[in-house]
Amino acid sequence: MVRLVAGAVATGALVILAVRADLAAQVGGWRTAVDVAVGVVFIVVAALPIGPARQRAMVAAVGAAWLLGSLFAQTLSLHQAALVVALVAFPTGLIHGRIAWLVVALAGLVALGIVPQPGVALLFALVAVYAAMRPPSARWYPVTAAGVVAVTLGVSWSVSQLKESFDPALSLLDYQVVLGLVGVTFPVAYWSALRARRRLADAVLVSRPLTGLDGFAVVLGEALGDPTLRIHRWLDRGLDPAAGNRQWLTVSEAEVPVAVVAHQSAALEDPLTARAVETAVRLAVTNLRLQDEQLSQLRALEAARARVVAAADRQREEVAEELGQKVAALLGDAQAELAEVRIRAGTESTLDIVEAELATAIAEIGDLVAGIPPATLGEGKLRDALQLLAARGPAEVAISDDAAGDTDAETALFYVCSEALANAAKHAGASRIKIDVRRYGDLLEATITDDGRGGADASGSGLTGLSDRLAVLGGRLRVESPPGAGTTVTATVPCRRRLS
Repeated sequence: MVRLVAGAVATGALVILAVRADLAAQVGGWRTAVDVAVGVVFIVVAALPIGPARQRAMVAAVGAAWLLGSLFAQTLSLHQAALVVALVAFPTGLIHGRIAWLVVALAGLVALGIVPQPGVALLFALVAVYAAMRPPSARWYPVTAAGVVAVTLGVSWSVSQLKESFDPALSLLDYQVVLGLVGVTFPVAYWSALRARRRLADAVLVSRPLTGLDGFAVVLGEALGDPTLRIHRWLDRGLDPAAGNRQWLTVSEAEVPVAVVAHQSAALEDPLTARAVETAVRLAVTNLRLQDEQLSQLRALEAARARVVAAADRQREEVAEELGQKVAALLGDAQAELAEVRIRAGTESTLDIVEAELATAIAEIGDLVAGIPPATLGEGKLRDALQLLAARGPAEVAISDDAAGDTDAETALFYVCSEALANAAKHAGASRIKIDVRRYGDLLEATITDDGRGGADASGSGLTGLSDRLAVLGGRLRVESPPGAGTTVTATVPCRRRLS
């Protein structure tokens, strides 16, 4: 409040002195009003709470220097030097880079009044070119303002050299109007830059698909005009803030550092821009962290599914071994003993029934054991296992298999073929079945085709279980079964190991 009052008093004093000086120089009343209004415009817009204090102080300095020009002839060019500095520093009020400091040094020469009007015009043109290389949000105002001032000064000087009837008062009025417009548009320009930078986080995140922090850094660097910008996670090793000439922006989440932005962008000196960048980087880091967590959970789930399938396969193999070596053997012994008893006793009717039941039980156990693959599958042994499986079926089965895979791949395809053969014989009434196993690079594929009635339900428990089994290995199952046209089951599974 005290600063505001002091500024208002100082401005009032300058205005009064400027009016007196213009009247003493016999400047017309309305021309005096326009002259004073230019300086007041810059001071008033600088008093608005829009933009950093240092930037507003530079704008206020332009107005004060303009009013001083009415009091002292030696300060006529001072406002031009102040305007050059304000445009170079827009919108942060900070000056960075060798080119910017070179422009400021040239502005110092202008302030001393030793640079002619064409040179001042060229300096403003240089400011426009420099501003054109800055980020879009900080570009249009300094480029436009400096360009218009340069053109106005250049045209005014050119006309004064070519026409004898040149009116300096009219040229001065044009210059005053241009300066007044530059001052009036300052708050609008900063508000526009503020909105653009507030949208920076969203604009960067949705501009294109991001590929990790490196891809995000490229997009963010383009938005800020800094191709050297890099983003590192806080836990990355080898971070050295003292290395090179980069600045470091720390990004935190819940007061815990999560990333650092290494940059050479003067735009990040602006607190609003820095906060927008922090928001964008925080969102990117959080998104990548969630993706890593989901990927880790997915891998853990896949590993758990694989362990469950492997455990189930081991249990099936143990049951098959138990049935094949013990139960079936005991039933076979019982059948042989029963045949001897029947011969000695001479009773056939009742014993024939028992013997038939034993034979049926032995056959069913054989079918059950045949549906469980041997533990030695892999390296092309799938063909022999499929031939044993086909020999027990009622339909004619043709097998074409000259491919080889690893144990997991061949075991998975064995179960698919076994289920497909059982469905074709039991539900489809097929008389001919063809099994074709091929290898394509790292993929092993089995195609089972039958001439049955079709209409198979791919969502049934058997096929769904096979699809899940293949999914554990990264494979897939496709079922084509139009009614009346047979069924084709295609299973594709990757081979984890390349065979020699």
